[in-house]
Amino acid sequence: MRATLFPMLLLAMPAMAEPIPPAVAAMIDAAAANPDHLRVVGEIAKRTNPASAAEIDAKLAAIRTAAAKAREEKLASQGLFEGWTGNGDFGGFVSSGNTENRGLAVGINLSKETRRWKHVVRGQVDYQQDLGVTSRERFFAGYEGNWKFSPRGFAVLVLNYERDRFTGFNSRFSQALGMGYRLVDMPGLTVALDGGPALRQTLFTTGAQENVLAARAAVNAKWVMTRNLTLSQTTTYYAENVNSSLLSLSQLTARLNGRLSARLSVQINNESNPPAGRENTDTVTRATLVYNF
Repeated sequence: MRATLFPMLLLAMPAMAEPIPPAVAAMIDAAAANPDHLRVVGEIAKRTNPASAAEIDAKLAAIRTAAAKAREEKLASQGLFEGWTGNGDFGGFVSSGNTENRGLAVGINLSKETRRWKHVVRGQVDYQQDLGVTSRERFFAGYEGNWKFSPRGFAVLVLNYERDRFTGFNSRFSQALGMGYRLVDMPGLTVALDGGPALRQTLFTTGAQENVLAARAAVNAKWVMTRNLTLSQTTTYYAENVNSSLLSLSQLTARLNGRLSARLSVQINNESNPPAGRENTDTVTRATLVYNF
């Protein structure tokens, strides 16, 4: 009886995980600095060493916990002008709608994260001149602040300035408050929705002024398709009783080396009730080189 029970007890006992082979452990440590690399290396390590899968999972969890703690400590110690990252892009554009031409496109994007806040500053200039006469001139500057009150929820503050005489306004200021939520929050894919009330002050090229209360809604999505290819989509809509506005910006960015990327973008601006003689929709296609810093 005892001789029969002993093998049965051995079979019932869980198999002990094998230690991680030194070469595999070294490979995981080498990928620890990059979350995307770490995820891929971890999956490969478990497939090729199934007997060590539990030990590999424990090592990956320890690395991620240590990285999260180090990040929190770094964010807590940052000064006002520390921790900013971003990129600048330079290239050309082709427009259709109220203007049919080609010209120079320049942009800048800056961002900074703290433990609670994410700050984003953007600027974009499209400019073209023929024989000393300006035929395309659009300026945009904006700030967006997100205050995180939960892992996925956030409050949003938006401040924007625009100038586009060829669309029909000399200046437009927008201020918005709202609440947002990240509908999808995965390592390679994020989708966030936010909205709330807004104020807009517009000075049209006709001399008319408009100060209105509006509703604002926005969708921001980012898909890291591969290590070197990223697709992003931003759509913002201001609804008001006089003139509603829609902005859609799609960007495909391909990394060329450590700091340099190539970007192709399509921007659509739609005004529901533009000044007389102006078209509702402008489309701008840009091809630029991007330097990350």
